[in-house]
Amino acid sequence: MSGSQAQKPRVRTVLVGDTQVLTHQRRHGGLSDPYHLVLTLSWPRFFAALVLVFVLVNLFFGSAYWLLPGSVINAHENQFFDYFFFSIETLATVGYGVMSPGSVAGHVVASLEILTGMVGIAITTGLVFARFSKPTARIVFSRCAIIRDFDGARVLMLRIANERHNRIVEASATLSLVRIEGNPQGESFVRIHDLNLTRERTPVFALTWTLIHKIDEHSPLFGLTRDQWLGSRSRLLVSVAGHDETMAASVHAVQSYEAEDLVFDGRFVDILKLTPDGDRVVDLTRFHDIELMQGPSEPFGA
Repeated sequence: MSGSQAQKPRVRTVLVGDTQVLTHQRRHGGLSDPYHLVLTLSWPRFFAALVLVFVLVNLFFGSAYWLLPGSVINAHENQFFDYFFFSIETLATVGYGVMSPGSVAGHVVASLEILTGMVGIAITTGLVFARFSKPTARIVFSRCAIIRDFDGARVLMLRIANERHNRIVEASATLSLVRIEGNPQGESFVRIHDLNLTRERTPVFALTWTLIHKIDEHSPLFGLTRDQWLGSRSRLLVSVAGHDETMAASVHAVQSYEAEDLVFDGRFVDILKLTPDGDRVVDLTRFHDIELMQGPSEPFGA
């Protein structure tokens, strides 16, 4: 068996919506995609990695000075930290004037370290800027989706809100049903069904937006009973995208709903109110609240 065949697959956790999926893939070098790796690190891990690289670089150059006798003036030969801190001063192009290169070899190492420091500062600045400038959408999704009677039809309904209250123009939403299906050959596979929305686009999304899918004979949910839905290992996937005017960039958000996240025959609490002065108030403190109502519970579209 060859060495590549003997390698164990690399296990990685991938977050799809709110669902964690373990993937097995061929092993690659840890730095095969460093830019993507740095952008996906959490901020604590990013700064920890930055400090680790900083220490390792200075340990390398400090050891180089230490192994070259007379390379640093005023450095004690038996004090490694003198060379280590001289490396930090050189890398940062600070130079306090107490210690300086004392030989040609010392000047060569110092020149290489100064070049490394200049490139490192440029790369670090770019990475920090890329992480800060990455556009994000503060869109909140209702914790549950509901199935209810609405305007004479059975519908699937969920709502979203823009927590920033700025304008997301030309916003669009898609709703999909993801479930495992089989074919006559006995094979099982994941199939994604698009669920049509009564309104898929809105010119301006600033406050709230209720997404509604009509469960008619053209819907994949039509005729599905509550028990069939709970046992189908299905989930809903909703995606919202648009152009954020404040950041002048495209933003998007994704949310998934498992079978247990559906509430039957309920309705969202009305969060739009009018004050005695005639002002409209949106009460997001009750955004997730649902009131139960009586009505048919199964099948979905009957």
